[in-house]
Amino acid sequence: MRKKDEQKLSPVQSIIWDIMKEIKPYLEAQEIPYYMLGGTLLGAVRHQGFIPWDDDIDIGIPRRYYEYFLRNIGRKLPEHLKLRTFRDGSGHHYYFARIVDTRYKMRRTGSEVARDEEVWIDIFPLDGMPRTPVIRRLHMFRLLAVRALYHIACFDKVNLKRPGRPLSERIIIKFVQLTGFGRTLDSRKQLEKLDRLLKKYPYEKSPYIVNCMGQYKFREMFPRAYYGKGKQYPFEDTTLPGPVLADKVLRQMYGDYMKEPENKNAHAAVFVEESIDGKSE
Repeated sequence: MRKKDEQKLSPVQSIIWDIMKEIKPYLEAQEIPYYMLGGTLLGAVRHQGFIPWDDDIDIGIPRRYYEYFLRNIGRKLPEHLKLRTFRDGSGHHYYFARIVDTRYKMRRTGSEVARDEEVWIDIFPLDGMPRTPVIRRLHMFRLLAVRALYHIACFDKVNLKRPGRPLSERIIIKFVQLTGFGRTLDSRKQLEKLDRLLKKYPYEKSPYIVNCMGQYKFREMFPRAYYGKGKQYPFEDTTLPGPVLADKVLRQMYGDYMKEPENKNAHAAVFVEESIDGKSE
């Protein structure tokens, strides 16, 4: 493991880190609980900062605070940073929100047609799950079904090059490619269905919580106690909060998480160098 003073941030990591440093004081001043998720948490534990090849930051906010954050953060951002949600008319097609730097672009090359997206931080809601195992299983099935229909509805934007997709997803992708099934669905309607389902069980009253719209789906469902009130972890030149039981979270998601993967561009995205001067191609 490299020492932090030996690790230099990439151009896109520097931009992302500047975004994080803009919203971090607001989160703390408003006492909004938030947690590093996924690769960001892994980077904190394994590298004390960014995973060297990573190109985003993922944070999760319990649903009640997530909605407060979305209602208010836009008024606190400098001009070059914007909040993106699927309801804002910007063309943001993801369920989860983003804070983006409008001056810089990433080219997504994994979908049917390459596209540019503004450099981002992903903001996910953390939602409750039912207490009873049978009801929890049924709720998971409904969420997965609507989630799948949403992805089919915006199939042209799905990252087809994502490594490690389960066989079931690969079969669905091939089926949609061959038949065109579901490609005329309204993705906004599917997102509204997801929104209603995800809000059904309050975070604070649920023994299990989930980041349903993350890459790992229900591998990101944990006992709420794993997150607790959060714990600070070294990240670059400061600290960021993560689950109190980070080892249990990371082992469930990644297995031997201290071993580096072979594929190091899961987003199939490259930084558009021309955007450094505030101009994209």
